[in-house]
Amino acid sequence: MKGFVLAAGMAVLLTGCEDGTPPAEPTASVPTKKPEPKPAKKPIPAGKLTEISLDAFFPKQQSGAVLVYDARPAFVSAFGKIPGAIPWPKSEYDVLLPQREKEIRDAKDDGKTVVIYCTDLACPDAQSVGERLITRGHDIAILRGGFAAWKETGLPTE
Repeated sequence: MKGFVLAAGMAVLLTGCEDGTPPAEPTASVPTKKPEPKPAKKPIPAGKLTEISLDAFFPKQQSGAVLVYDARPAFVSAFGKIPGAIPWPKSEYDVLLPQREKEIRDAKDDGKTVVIYCTDLACPDAQSVGERLITRGHDIAILRGGFAAWKETGLPTE
């Protein structure tokens, strides 16, 4: 006697002898090994977002002790920027992040302060970029008053 029986969602082949002996008990299927979960990444501790005054920023900028990013849109910064500032418009954050993160790590290794500025106190772009960077573990300073504060004092621009 041979036949198929569905047991708990599995097809099991039952066999028996011609002499009437009952079929053998079905054998359990071999369980498949589930892949081991990947170890969770350790969370990156958040960096700090601070403000830096023009009075504190200027000597650092003059001595090369800062890495400066201009978060304004490119068409705005084309009219002038703080000397040495690297363009990083908020709209290009994701595209430029890999390159900028390397610059930030290198600056940190050199003991530099990372500063981001925008147009003025009302401009949210530097704050937005800074907030995103601190979630990646970077300490960031926002230039209080932005480019307007720099320009109002008559400091040189590029």
